[in-house]
Amino acid sequence: MDWVFDHLRLIIFAAGAIAWWLKQRKDAQSGDQVKPHKEVTFEDPDLAERTRRIREEIQRKIEERARAYTQPPPKITKSAPVPAVPLPVVREVVRRQPEPPPLSKAAVTHLDAQRTAEILEQQAAMAEKLRQAAEMKAAALRRIQYENQVSSGDQAAVVARGALGDDLRNPDSLRRAFILREIIGPPVSLRG
Repeated sequence: MDWVFDHLRLIIFAAGAIAWWLKQRKDAQSGDQVKPHKEVTFEDPDLAERTRRIREEIQRKIEERARAYTQPPPKITKSAPVPAVPLPVVREVVRRQPEPPPLSKAAVTHLDAQRTAEILEQQAAMAEKLRQAAEMKAAALRRIQYENQVSSGDQAAVVARGALGDDLRNPDSLRRAFILREIIGPPVSLRG
């Protein structure tokens, strides 16, 4: 019983794998039937009609291809040569695409609201980047000021002494200094 509790994850994983395998077998046995696509309701009737027509067109093309694959290719037999007949000239007729129907007022307001939301998101992202850039610039300026203070000869000693004095007056900083000396300094066996 202890083994079961010790290897509970392994048992759960194995049970999941077996369940997945059984489901795959069941799906394979049920056949490769195409499940009908569930209908989606639209607020816009024009959009619903266009979607319905597109689905019908796709279904028709799938059926045509399926029929083309099931029919054997035509057999070519040798016969007497056919005299060359000039082909008639076919002129293409260019048909204008019908203009899409105008969008309903609700769809226009929805699209405007969506565009506005996208613009606001972009502006918020840009504002965040600008804020981060300003913080980085301020940090860089503070760093440069500190380096300038430290790099000047006499001022560097005064700054270092002041910082060291402040550190040694604080008990936590003094404790940290002793610990760092133990870690970084020479081993106890080599101290004189």
